[in-house]
Amino acid sequence: MIPIMRAQGGGTILNISSGTALMNLPGMSPYSSSKRALAGISLAAREELQADNIVVSVVYPYITLTGFEKNTIRAVPVPEDEREPTGPYPPDSAEFVAGKIAGGIVSGEAEVFFHDWMKERHTGLT
Repeated sequence: MIPIMRAQGGGTILNISSGTALMNLPGMSPYSSSKRALAGISLAAREELQADNIVVSVVYPYITLTGFEKNTIRAVPVPEDEREPTGPYPPDSAEFVAGKIAGGIVSGEAEVFFHDWMKERHTGLT
């Protein structure tokens, strides 16, 4: 992919991380640490590829209402009332997420936070 982008004079790479990359979540360390690693790789690649006119960005989506949990095969079923989180930060619609991703492509920002509270929890990956 990168050789093609170099040959055409540039391009955009947008990596989808997770809001969990910005948090310390007991019990989710493999997932959140892999998403944090993706963010770190993305930000380093952004600097490495800048001279080639290749823009690399990373987005941090929150939970998306997709029905994913409903269709997940599990050894122990998750009760219906626990399938989508509740609380101060409700899940986002797929349309909202798609809009934020498209906005990240257009803006070329290094990091695209889906919500202001995510920026506040950002732990300094940059």
